[in-house]
Amino acid sequence: MRTVYLDSIRNHQPTRDHVNWLHTLGAQVRTTVALPVRMIILDRCEAVLPNDTADASVGALVLHGQGIVAALCALFESIWASATPLGSSPSAVQEPLPPQEREVLRLLAQGLTDEAIANRPGVSPRTARRIAADLMTRLEARSRFEAGVHAVQNGWLPASR
Repeated sequence: MRTVYLDSIRNHQPTRDHVNWLHTLGAQVRTTVALPVRMIILDRCEAVLPNDTADASVGALVLHGQGIVAALCALFESIWASATPLGSSPSAVQEPLPPQEREVLRLLAQGLTDEAIANRPGVSPRTARRIAADLMTRLEARSRFEAGVHAVQNGWLPASR
């Protein structure tokens, strides 16, 4: 079993306990700043996706199609390759911004609200606002638009084509 969780689980003891239990049973666990969608893939033959990404209690869809399952496997492998193994520091690689801040900045540049940003890396809206405000202060920006411009000038975000 291989699984990827959000980096935010590193701050939640009950979830860490569960993940450590999985690890003792032989599971490989990694974490990442953001996940595009929750999914379960079984033996590369079936995939389970939520009907509503905002509300998992609504139900799930089980997919059997070879093409769609192969595409979801490729998505998982891409996320797995860039995720941080459990037990390692998520910011082990020296970059201009920590991964969580880089993800928040990327989502700000897409024009998402603080609430929408909070859902992606699994933090509270208050934390998302704090990170965004801190980034704007460090970028010496008075607006989100100006923060985006300065982030591109500083090399924190790629320039649009």
